[in-house]
Amino acid sequence: MTHWVYPMSAVTLLFTAAVTANEIADDTEIEIIVVSANQQQQAWLNTAASVSVKTLPDAGLLIDSGQLLQGIPGLQVDSRANFAQDTRLSLRGFGSRSAFGIRGIYLQQDGIPISAPDGQGQLSSVLLDNIGQIEVLSGPLAVLYGNGAGGVISLSTREQIPGGFGSSIAASEQQQQYQLRLNQQAERYNWQVAAKHFETDGFRPHAAARKQQLQAGWQQLLTDELTLKLNINWAKDPRLQDPLSLSVAQWRNDPTQTATQAELFDTSKTTAQRQLSATLQHSGQAPWQIALWQGKREVNQRLAFTGEAISSAGGDIALERDYYGINAQKKWQLTPTFSSLLGGAWVKSDDLRRGYVNQFGQRGELRRDEVNLAENRDLYWRFSYQPHSALSIDGGLRYSELHYQIRDNFIQPGNPDDSGDKSYYQQAAAIGLNYRFAEQWSWFISTGKGFEAPTLAELAYKPQGTGLNLALEASQNQQWESGIKYQGQTSSASFSLFSIRSNDELLVASSNNGRTSYRNAGNTARDGIELNLKQQLTTKLAHELSLTLVDARFQSAELKDKRLPGVAKTDAYWQLRLQPSLQLPVYLEWRTLYRSRIATTDNNTEFAPAALTFDASLYAKQQLSRWQLNYWLKVDNLTDRDNVGAVVVNQANGRALEPAPGRQLSGGLSMDYLW
Repeated sequence: MTHWVYPMSAVTLLFTAAVTANEIADDTEIEIIVVSANQQQQAWLNTAASVSVKTLPDAGLLIDSGQLLQGIPGLQVDSRANFAQDTRLSLRGFGSRSAFGIRGIYLQQDGIPISAPDGQGQLSSVLLDNIGQIEVLSGPLAVLYGNGAGGVISLSTREQIPGGFGSSIAASEQQQQYQLRLNQQAERYNWQVAAKHFETDGFRPHAAARKQQLQAGWQQLLTDELTLKLNINWAKDPRLQDPLSLSVAQWRNDPTQTATQAELFDTSKTTAQRQLSATLQHSGQAPWQIALWQGKREVNQRLAFTGEAISSAGGDIALERDYYGINAQKKWQLTPTFSSLLGGAWVKSDDLRRGYVNQFGQRGELRRDEVNLAENRDLYWRFSYQPHSALSIDGGLRYSELHYQIRDNFIQPGNPDDSGDKSYYQQAAAIGLNYRFAEQWSWFISTGKGFEAPTLAELAYKPQGTGLNLALEASQNQQWESGIKYQGQTSSASFSLFSIRSNDELLVASSNNGRTSYRNAGNTARDGIELNLKQQLTTKLAHELSLTLVDARFQSAELKDKRLPGVAKTDAYWQLRLQPSLQLPVYLEWRTLYRSRIATTDNNTEFAPAALTFDASLYAKQQLSRWQLNYWLKVDNLTDRDNVGAVVVNQANGRALEPAPGRQLSGGLSMDYLW
């Protein structure tokens, strides 16, 4: 007989199906549940979903969220190697249309949303080096997290760190980063502070970047069952040059070149973000939690055109966003075999958007002045039922109201009033069954119906003419999944089959010089398989293999059987880890990554070629009294192949390819003093 423990972490929520009823009073917590590897493995076997968990190393030059996410089945990670643009993520095809940022995937850190109310998010403001674990949920049960939840990526900050202070330095030929850390553990409280400075010249001209980040957290045990958590996140990017994407011909001629428009218009971006969050959680027979957050994000960006026309939105963009929200939930163990959770969330963002003429790197006259409001109100219910020790059923419902309002303050002859509003009223539902047919084996099947509403950016432009694209409807998706999992003493494996059918899916209608419009494309189909295998081959040697095959195609008559742009048919990852001597903490790693070619347009007239890279790493640890030292050396793209890192789908100007760097050598040292 099992019960749920409800964390703020999306995926951990689904992990908590394997703790016996007599543990409820003693062990139930809301946020951090997994206290041993064995408990985590057993929970994984009892979950009716595809769940991937990665515990991250504490050494390396972490400059891109893609470095943390490689090797997760179903997740296509495309690094643009361009700090003015975020890593491009696609999960079973969800998010593949994104021209910038991350869409179609719900993002959160320590239970606090990174995604905005309209479903758009980015990971560039996250202090990656401070992340201890990543959990990814894909498949039907992900739809229970609301708008645009084709999947869930949940980041967890490192916790239970011994008290002390530390510093680290890491560098490559073009990049350098420096970090400081300070943390304290006590019986009823703990706190930590981490700061980082990063800068690079870029591997292409006009690709320099400078980033600064700070994260501070406090956790206080108010009573034996009541915990308060406070977090402050601050990030500033004072310099992010954009070398722009290249055409196929340009990439083949010289993948290290920069588009001439980048220098001409000084394409670049600066950002600043700060956020405060608080979580109050109660453990016990009927656990509950309340989370609140508030933040501000500022972006200034120069695009590769003037935006001079009076009807243009401008080529020099200024955004100021205030956002805030609250999420509350409570769980009841109604019977020994049935538990239920009820919750609600309210999230709002208030954007001031202005656009100016880009006078070749100088800010010119005003061309856009709008206030954009987005508000999301959700109610959700989840349940867990275990009629038999080997059988469990999990599911839930979610109701979402999403309201947009745009107030246009720039009304001129030739530029009419573009004010408007749009509301979406949507439901999501999912259910999954898991059968533990042997001690080390389980089989699951699940289905769900979800939705994805357009973002504010997607509503901004019509494919033709001026004004908002209010004709856009929310896309609907129906998902099915079935799979088998195995957990042994020295190995684990999972195999999943999935099928997704979408109606009114949003795809790019046109994209030219930063102005991207969207359309409802009708019906699409995505069918695929995912395989993940982890084995401890010997006491010294271990490996991990991840393989995703997906057939993603249009079903509408207009583009019948054409492949969805931005989605690779094959994505593979293999990692080999060797510890030459068990007496010495020295580790060697080899990684191979392969991604098949990708269509860059709806009509499949252009493709980005397949990409293959080999990486090698050397890690070493040393303990000197109270000092803990970590050394590392890494070579990325060992064979110096010319690869495409990411694509820009349906780019009207033909520049659809974001080149990946060639061979890069990096190294670093971290020193921690523990008291």
